[in-house]
Amino acid sequence: MNVLLVDDEPWVLEGLRTMVNWDKYGFRICGEAENGNAAWSMIKSLQPDLVFTDIHMPSVSGLELIDRSKHELIKAPRFVILSGYDSFEYVKTALEQRVEDYLLKPIDELEIENVLEQMGRKIQEEQISAEIHQRDRALYVNCLFDRLIQGEVSMELQDEVNTMLQMEGQENMACLLIATDISKDDVKGRIHAFGGVHWSEPFVDAEGNLGVFAADIDNSLKLLESMGRNMAETYAGHSSMIVAVGHHSGTEFGMRSAYEKALFALRWKRYQGGGGFVHHQDMPQSDPLASVNQKALASLMEVILSGEQDRLEGKIQALLADSDLGLPFSNMEYVRVQLLALEMSILKELKELDGDMGSFMLHVQNKAGGITKIDSYPAFRDYARVLCLNALEALQQQRKEKECSTIFRVVQYVNQEFRKKLQLQELAHQFHMNANYLGQAFKQQTGKTFREYLNDKRIEEAKRLLRQSCACVADIAVQSGYPNADYFVSQFKRMTGMAPSAYRKQQ
Repeated sequence: MNVLLVDDEPWVLEGLRTMVNWDKYGFRICGEAENGNAAWSMIKSLQPDLVFTDIHMPSVSGLELIDRSKHELIKAPRFVILSGYDSFEYVKTALEQRVEDYLLKPIDELEIENVLEQMGRKIQEEQISAEIHQRDRALYVNCLFDRLIQGEVSMELQDEVNTMLQMEGQENMACLLIATDISKDDVKGRIHAFGGVHWSEPFVDAEGNLGVFAADIDNSLKLLESMGRNMAETYAGHSSMIVAVGHHSGTEFGMRSAYEKALFALRWKRYQGGGGFVHHQDMPQSDPLASVNQKALASLMEVILSGEQDRLEGKIQALLADSDLGLPFSNMEYVRVQLLALEMSILKELKELDGDMGSFMLHVQNKAGGITKIDSYPAFRDYARVLCLNALEALQQQRKEKECSTIFRVVQYVNQEFRKKLQLQELAHQFHMNANYLGQAFKQQTGKTFREYLNDKRIEEAKRLLRQSCACVADIAVQSGYPNADYFVSQFKRMTGMAPSAYRKQQ
């Protein structure tokens, strides 16, 4: 714990310094000042935990110093007042400033030791409490952003994020991801030093990358990018640090989209070799997914998910071939991007089944090597085979484990039959469960109550129909599971913030 000594009389400073064994009480003298102006500069730069200050000093008094600290600093130090005057008015003013103690000169050694013992205990308790709060907040932030980047869409989640970033109504979002072998605490410290007001707390994603979100308020996006470039330059000679930024314009799925673009850019940079800074807009395509053969990827994923091993080879060939010529593409980076997109799709499916993504990728790499070292088409093809065969096996195994759970079958049933009239009591009877237990288990499995989950499914279906069909709102209500059109409209507005007709126009 750091302590600053302030007095306009040098002999008093010397006495304070030598009178007490500061180490005994866990304190270290970090500085000494002979006037209020110098003390104020030291308080801002040294950030002491405790300040012993005289009341009467030229220019800036001790009481003015305390008042300025309380009003201008995010976290003010604790203060102990020193005075040669036993004045009621001074004591009263000091107490109003909420100082920790008031010592009269000449200072008694025993008295100051008692103060240090009390202050040491208070500050340590405060630090422990702050550390616990910070750990709890870090867990909360990780949980919140994990839900969001995995695609959860709910008013409750959006409200929590808006509150955290003070970004309600903002259309532009950015995500910065950092992959490094440097201590995450050190990197977090540098992030906090930049201190973007409309930045999120740092979070750690499933791949171990450190991330930060920013809303486009008061140049927060420019500050975030500037910090990323600065950090990449600072560590350029000492680490293979990769700093990637993804940007999204438009309110819907903004944070998730920004994250995916940043993640794609980070992986792209890693596969190029070395570290440095990369913005997704600086890549060959402004949209990093633009070069992915989405049709071939979807077809291959369909085969993997259905377990049709005998059809894998042809689908792999189609994914790794030029989509126009049907022949192997000469650009190795094109093929690498196809495999990267395939990896992401497989990992997404595995995560939805609560599979261990890290162990899966480690298993693949142990068999086929790392994709970063591949430099020939046959090697890419072999890697794809190993990846797909292991994915097919892992997904089947994980699905079997999931399907053993009755609650998983209930969720699957709701996913398929949400357009029908569904009641929790009837589902409980159908699946031979207690209704109360089913409700609790359903929320534990999905993170939502049965009614919330059902409404979400129906509203998502309604959105799809509004985008893709010309049917009237009443027909869409029925097709989405709402026989009453007025109730459908009220639910749609509650969950999206706009009427169905307005949503359709916006698309």
